[in-house]
Amino acid sequence: MKRAVLAMALLAAPATSAREVTFESALADFFAAAEISDREKAMRPLLRADPEFSVIFARLRTGRVYPTDVETGRLDWSRKGSGGRRRHQYVVLVPEDYDPTKRYRVCFYLHGGVSRPDPWRKGGEWWRRFDRFDGMDQISVFPASWRDSLWWESSQIENVAAILDRVKTTYNVDEDRVFLYGVSDGGTGVYYHAMKAPTIWAAFFPFIGHPSVLANSATGVEGEMFESNLAGKALYIVNGETDRLYPAARVLPYVEAFRQEGATIVFRARPGGHNTRWWNRESPRMEAFMNEHPRDPLPDRLVWATEDVRHFGRVHWLLVDALADGRPAGGLFTHRAPFGQVVVEREGNVFHVTAQGVERYRLLLSPDVVDFAEPVKVVTNGAVSFEGLVATSVETLLTWAARDNDRTLLFGAELTITIDDEQGR
Repeated sequence: MKRAVLAMALLAAPATSAREVTFESALADFFAAAEISDREKAMRPLLRADPEFSVIFARLRTGRVYPTDVETGRLDWSRKGSGGRRRHQYVVLVPEDYDPTKRYRVCFYLHGGVSRPDPWRKGGEWWRRFDRFDGMDQISVFPASWRDSLWWESSQIENVAAILDRVKTTYNVDEDRVFLYGVSDGGTGVYYHAMKAPTIWAAFFPFIGHPSVLANSATGVEGEMFESNLAGKALYIVNGETDRLYPAARVLPYVEAFRQEGATIVFRARPGGHNTRWWNRESPRMEAFMNEHPRDPLPDRLVWATEDVRHFGRVHWLLVDALADGRPAGGLFTHRAPFGQVVVEREGNVFHVTAQGVERYRLLLSPDVVDFAEPVKVVTNGAVSFEGLVATSVETLLTWAARDNDRTLLFGAELTITIDDEQGR
């Protein structure tokens, strides 16, 4: 009801004042910005326009107006890798009848065979069966991995996020229906992204891969794996019964461990070996799983463990900013580096936090779940860390909107909590 009233007020507001023109122009530039850095620059004029928080929040929730004159069909795109890496080639399939007024599901597909010395060449068949996806009412994305940029490195977390950002800027994407598929090495890569950077994904589809590959330092995996990070995540896993590399029976113990951590899992052991001949027969179940598991952008409960706050410090509305003395513990994966873990449960404006090995963390507060007219309370390890009113901030709202480019993931304030020794780091 409040949003409806606000929308009516916006429609009724005059658009002729100098300030309004400045605001509209600045907002148009913000929406037109192609990358995060461009949006961060474009937010400065918006801040100078000094909009009301409720006004800019409503406009960001509505989002940009998408153009009609965009490319459709098969698109061969590329982007420059960070740190002087080679360009990342990728393919995007856009429905020929694309409608800019409709929000589209997006599916990423990670290929196998990542030990190749070079990335896939432009025009090459990165995914063997493109025809599988022709005519589907979705946007399909096929990134590339190779020996110098493996699916299980932060460079690929950055890569797929940047690709999705470009797709979201160009096409009308349903941010809560973005799914990650992978086959063989790509399936193993799906496990990696699910445990290291799950925020942008609705559900995960690892096929004929094995999470144990991520426990082997010889494979070049960056960072450490924490099965607890799969809490609340949805996975649809398929392995072949007679697969010579990753037979279903050997994957099953990991599946059960993930379930115990709170993951929602469908596990399908299919007859056959290291192939996807079952794909067409399995497709109706995969489709149903996607329909049943849209992303919850602001879940009430989050679990996050990390050894690297710079690359792997965030999940949804929780950020681990600084670690204390790590407390390595047993589990599926060996932990060589110090790490910390935060478990947070939200009940209205009250946040109950259990933290170990963490010195500082942040909570991003969204007007969709937090009532800013009422006090916010944070309890960490049984002690009150914060209690009081929190003011909304246009700068915070724009900062995270620039980074996330996501209409359903908007934040009005940040709370930084430092844990002292008495609270038990």
